[in-house]
Amino acid sequence: MPGEHMTDDSSREKFDLARMLGEGPVRTQLSFRQATVSTVRSLGQVSARLVPARLRRIYVPSAYSPIDRLAVVFFGFLCGLFQATGRFPLPVDAWTYWTADLAHLYAEGWGSYYVYPPPLAQIITILHPLGWQVFVVGWTTLLWVALAYMLGRWTWLFVAAGIAAVPLGYGAPPELGEVLGSSLGGNVQLLIAAGIVVAMRGNALGWLPGLLTKVFSGLGLVWHLARFEWRPLTISLGATAAVAAVSFVFTPSQWGEWIAWLVRNVGSPAPVALEPVPFVLRLPMSLALLLWGARTNRAWIVPIAVGWGTPALYLGSYPSIWVGAIPLFLERKRLSGLTATLERRPPRALRGGRSRSPLELGRR
Repeated sequence: MPGEHMTDDSSREKFDLARMLGEGPVRTQLSFRQATVSTVRSLGQVSARLVPARLRRIYVPSAYSPIDRLAVVFFGFLCGLFQATGRFPLPVDAWTYWTADLAHLYAEGWGSYYVYPPPLAQIITILHPLGWQVFVVGWTTLLWVALAYMLGRWTWLFVAAGIAAVPLGYGAPPELGEVLGSSLGGNVQLLIAAGIVVAMRGNALGWLPGLLTKVFSGLGLVWHLARFEWRPLTISLGATAAVAAVSFVFTPSQWGEWIAWLVRNVGSPAPVALEPVPFVLRLPMSLALLLWGARTNRAWIVPIAVGWGTPALYLGSYPSIWVGAIPLFLERKRLSGLTATLERRPPRALRGGRSRSPLELGRR
C-alpha cells in the first residue's frame, strides 16, 4: 500500500536521523583511530589525483595501514634525533659515508673506510653545508622509510628481534639483530632492498641504489635477462651509466682509484668474519635461484639471490637484503587468491562494469 511505503520511509528517515544525532536506541561514534584512518585515506585519494600516474608507479600496498607506516617513519625520525644528539651510538656506516674525503677516497686495504664507487661520496659531500646532525637525522629517517615501504607493521617484528638480541650479546645469532642494526648503523643495504622491491613492481630505476654502491647487487638483473625483459634492463643500465658518466666527468681519477682498490684487495682477507660458504659456491646457487624464480614468476626470489650472492658476505649481514622478499611474497599470495576468486565469479563486477586485472585489484 502507498501509505505503508510512506510510513516505512518516514520511520527509516527518523531512525537515520536518530543515529546521526546520537539519540534513540542506536548510538554510533567513530573512534579516534577510525576517524584518523578515514582522514588519511581521503588525503591519499586527493593526492593520488594530483600526482601523475607515471610517478605513482612506486606504490605501497594498501594492505599496510597508513598509520602503521607513519608510525615506523616517525620512530626512525626519533632514532635519527637521538643519534644527532648523542643519546644513541654513532651510526658507523653513515659516519663513514659522511667523512669520506674526496681527495683521498680509498685507503690501501679494507677497514672502516669508504669502499663504494665515487657517486655516493660525491653526493654526500654536496650535503656537507647542512651539517652532520641534519644529515644523520635525514639519512636514518630515509632508511626507516625504506623499512616502512617494504614491511609496514611487520617492521616491529624485526625491531623486537634486534632488541631481544642485545641481552644475549655475542651468544646471539648475528642474523637476529641485522635489520635493526643496519637501520641504526646507517648501512645502505636497506635502500638496496627497497630498490629491488621497487624494480620488481615495475620501476627499473629501483636498481640504481645497488648498482651505484654495492655493484654486485646487479646480479639481480639476471631476472630480466632470463625473462627477455629488455626495456627494464636497458633503463636500469642506461641510468646507471648516465650517473657514472657525470661523476667521471668531474672526478675521473677517483674511478681509476676505485678500480685499483678493487684489484689490489681481491685476495685480501676481509676485516670482519665472513659467511662460511665461499663465494664460488654461493654464486651458482644465486644464479640458479634467479633462473628458477624468473621462469616460475617468483619475484620474491630476487632479494634472496642478491643477498646470498654478495662476494664479501659478512657474517649474518644478508637479512637486511632478504627483507625485500617479504612484501613480494605476500603480494604474490594476495594476487594468487584474487586470481582464484576471479575464476569462481565473473570479473565484470566492479565500477561501471569494467573488467579489471588481478594486479589492479591487488592495488586497491
